[in-house]
Amino acid sequence: MIKKSNGRPSVITISTMDKIADAIQNNYNVTDACRYAKVSRDTFYRYLHSEPLFTEKIIAAYENQSTFVLCHLCTGTYRTM
Repeated sequence: MIKKSNGRPSVITISTMDKIADAIQNNYNVTDACRYAKVSRDTFYRYLHSEPLFTEKIIAAYENQSTFVLCHLCTGTYRTM
């Protein structure tokens, strides 16, 4: 994460990154994941293109989506609304 010496603090922290990645892994779309983490979609996409750590977390979340759903479908704990 890029550290600024002065000015406004960064909106996306490690815990915010984790919140968004967890939401996406749980089949939230980007809009809902951003709402959940209280981050704008513009900020999401800005960090997605400029922060390698955030990009890796989001890619991993998307890759684990099908595993998450499959595990819950097999155990019967996955419910649709």
